[in-house]
Amino acid sequence: MIRLILPGLLVLLALVAGCGPASSPFEESLEDALTVLDRSEPMTADDWRRWLLVHPSSRLLAPDPPDIESTPIPGRFDATAYAAAILPAMRYRDADHRHSILGPPPEETPASSLPTRREHRAAPHRSPAPLGWIADGLDAYLAEVNGSVALRFPDGERACLDWVRTNERPYTSLGRRLIDEGHAEADGLTLQTIRDLHGRDPALVESLMLDNDRMVYFRKIPCDQWPEASTGVRLVPRHAAAVDPDVIPLGSVIVVERSDGTRMVAMAIDTGGAIIGRRIDLFLGTGSGAMAEAGDVVESVGIRILRPAR
Repeated sequence: MIRLILPGLLVLLALVAGCGPASSPFEESLEDALTVLDRSEPMTADDWRRWLLVHPSSRLLAPDPPDIESTPIPGRFDATAYAAAILPAMRYRDADHRHSILGPPPEETPASSLPTRREHRAAPHRSPAPLGWIADGLDAYLAEVNGSVALRFPDGERACLDWVRTNERPYTSLGRRLIDEGHAEADGLTLQTIRDLHGRDPALVESLMLDNDRMVYFRKIPCDQWPEASTGVRLVPRHAAAVDPDVIPLGSVIVVERSDGTRMVAMAIDTGGAIIGRRIDLFLGTGSGAMAEAGDVVESVGIRILRPAR
């Protein structure tokens, strides 16, 4: 397992280790987590609100916060990171902008009637109308994988998009297909590795994208709510994580423990089609810098769930 951590994430690790005060984004993310927790564990959400009447949220950043139970989940997790892109786009296809970002299908259309990626390539008229067109095929694909994207049009308008549904087909990893076909090595495979390969041979990479049957469809949301988690709350950079709800309950406050002993606190408020089992995906923000940073984060970590003591 590659053990990489980039500078922005190191800043967060230092902060949550107790080297600085709680930030308002941390408090915002905690409140969002409680909103999510209200739906599944309302008594635990109430416990947290009572705890916050007595303790500032910054206490959670200390190694041993008072009146908090810390329950480890046995075993290790694969930790990665994700971000939301802001991409230049056109409203209509042209010679340079050939890759669509698809809008929502009609609500009455069953997932079984929606095309696979390969079927969409062969007959794009079967798919919903695009919300915009972009130049880079890998960027279009990654927008679907990440579930959020903003399109920046030449007139200055920005469309902030969030995924609304999928065709509910199985997800196949592009990285795994590259490895299986002998085009990349598992050791050291990062998003930048895939970008470099796509730059050299876009036809090869885009042909392997077609093996992922899952298609993702988007809707416009207000930009002050973007990017939005699958739970409907806003993703706060460096304080939100996507998890498998069958392993980590949505709304949980978690501690991510690295093998060198450093720790970070995050809120489990998002899900993802590729986040299955013992995986966790940390949200790092928006734009090209966050995208580059997220692509190189791969770690083996331990997870603890924090709850107020009763």
